[in-house]
Amino acid sequence: MKDISPIQASWFYTIAEEKVKLNWFLFEYACEVYDKIKRSDNEALCKWRSRHSNKQRAEFCAYFAKRMRRSVLDRIAEITDELEVDDEYILDYCHKISIRETSALMDAAVDAWVELLDICAVCPCRCLSERHEYCDMFDRE
Repeated sequence: MKDISPIQASWFYTIAEEKVKLNWFLFEYACEVYDKIKRSDNEALCKWRSRHSNKQRAEFCAYFAKRMRRSVLDRIAEITDELEVDDEYILDYCHKISIRETSALMDAAVDAWVELLDICAVCPCRCLSERHEYCDMFDRE
């Protein structure tokens, strides 16, 4: 069973017009990345995790998910066949990080993407296909 993530849905909008399904998807993606990082027994991720508090990890995951917006949109539009996870997104945020830690974070991000898409396949919300539609799930938070 997954723990409740410290990531806040409110981090994904600033005004009511931004409460759209794409931003909800990015929130869910951040939560999945957070969960992957938290539960990993990968040595490099454990080392990275040990240097960051839960809040710092949550803030990183929210930042990372927001940076992934263009990659997600490109994937949805079938501009690319795979989700592009750019190490630049990690390196811009984490200035003191090893190559192994960066690679482990990228792997966690890809694993989170795959798992989230599996969940989305049976979810009736259609966050990706109706990405510009208002998302009332933000109002439930």
